[in-house]
Amino acid sequence: MRHFLALPFLTIALSLSVPAAAQELTPESEMIEKLNDPAFQDGMASMMAGFLSAMMELPIGQFAAAANKAIPDNMKKEGGLSAIDPDATIGDLAGGDDPDFEHNMENKMRQGTAMMGIMASEFSALLPQLKEMGERMKRRMEKLD
Repeated sequence: MRHFLALPFLTIALSLSVPAAAQELTPESEMIEKLNDPAFQDGMASMMAGFLSAMMELPIGQFAAAANKAIPDNMKKEGGLSAIDPDATIGDLAGGDDPDFEHNMENKMRQGTAMMGIMASEFSALLPQLKEMGERMKRRMEKLD
């Protein structure tokens, strides 16, 4: 469950990659600046932690029970879907017995937003090389025609 949270960070960081050396401040470079601002990171982390906290309250037990009915008996595993409490929430499954789950989750969100800023900055520095590589590939492909 915790690994899927990294994907949105990577996606946002990649989509915001622009040249850092640009003379004028573009909307993209402004966003990179914001992503590296600790106050912005804190606000973003709080918002995402609130969203995930709400998701953790979603009931999943009845869904698991319904899905379990669709699995043939010879394919059911001990401790599988039938072991999930009918009143369980996503948070019950994700957090297990960790009393600090929500606190730890929020800390991971804060780390993730800082990483997003770093990744956006680093990928923006690579953009000129990536553009040049694309141009070289285009020229080579044109020669094949």
